[in-house]
Amino acid sequence: MPPLQGPGLPHNMRNTTPSYNSRKDAAAERMATWYQRATDGVSRNVKILLSTEPLWGIPVVWVRTYTSLFMAALGLSPTQIGWVASLMLITQMLVAPFGGYMADRFGRKRTLICFDTVSWIIPTLVWMMAQNVWYFVIASILNGFSMIISPSWNCLLVEDTDPARRPAVFAAFQLVVLGAGIFSPISGWIVDGKGVILGTRIIFGITGASIATMTLIRAFSIRETSIGTALISEFQEASIKEALVNYRAALIEGFQNRTLFRLFLLSMINFAYVTIWNTYSTLYMTHAQGLNLAPGVVAFWPTFSSIFIVLTLVLLVPRVRLEKLPQWLMFSSLLLCGGILVFMLTPPNTYVSLAIAAIFIAMGQALINPVRDTFIANTIDDLKGLLFWLPSTLSA
Repeated sequence: MPPLQGPGLPHNMRNTTPSYNSRKDAAAERMATWYQRATDGVSRNVKILLSTEPLWGIPVVWVRTYTSLFMAALGLSPTQIGWVASLMLITQMLVAPFGGYMADRFGRKRTLICFDTVSWIIPTLVWMMAQNVWYFVIASILNGFSMIISPSWNCLLVEDTDPARRPAVFAAFQLVVLGAGIFSPISGWIVDGKGVILGTRIIFGITGASIATMTLIRAFSIRETSIGTALISEFQEASIKEALVNYRAALIEGFQNRTLFRLFLLSMINFAYVTIWNTYSTLYMTHAQGLNLAPGVVAFWPTFSSIFIVLTLVLLVPRVRLEKLPQWLMFSSLLLCGGILVFMLTPPNTYVSLAIAAIFIAMGQALINPVRDTFIANTIDDLKGLLFWLPSTLSA
């Protein structure tokens, strides 16, 4: 005899669990299919690097926003702040030629982990404890060694990955890194609540802990690439002098190509612009004779910019055609220059023109990097290795 049906929901409203589970299983299957298609031909290293990159990208935006204000609050003059930034730039230029040698001699993974520690984790601790200009000098020199990472970083992205998937890999990393500014209001909230000095020290502490977590995960999960493993054995007997001679020969040959030389100059100009912008933009925004904004408000600039950076990468960059690269390069440069001009002419406490400047600068910066790098890659024939020596603002 079947059990009597007790009170409760009507019969046609019961037993919904199977249909719910079915929908959940179907959604999970669709997600698995999408992930399989998205990662097909992509190396295991790329998946690990992409998933851990926000641990670097998000807090580094906070650091770049408030470091100059922090230095000014501790009593450094604008001239001293400029010298500190120049010192980091000089260090990057001096150590850059050794990046390729380190990647081949010691391996991509070991170089990445070692110099992430030296150039990011240790400097954040020095910044956090800073009391005078000499702390910033030490931290800037150490942070300048991050340029050594670029060749290893690029090799870990492209080696063991299907060449047809490499553009998508670089686009994904652009989205992650350049879109990290969306979380910038968190840093503004910290500075508003704790003040510039204590708030920035907290930001440095969070950044150090976040990058240390990222580095630890990568140390235990990244594998040396097949090419890197072969080169480690090959370069056991190679000297730094031999590596620099080869680099010099490649660089001279590259400079003989007019197009490549101009693109290289454009890269250097853009790199200098990024350094100057990161150093002085927040000081100008908060100065009484500048835009006169509150320190907490400037954190919304990276957030607003990131929205249009992501939109540009998603909507405009896919429309770029190889035969139109010079025109797109000119368009992106005009956007960037126009945005900076509007920024310079913006009156204090005027948010409309400031928003226009942020949109132009964000679109220009989002366009100029992939267009320039694609142009360089298409120009280089036997000098492909030279691409890894160009300044990079994205590598970590």
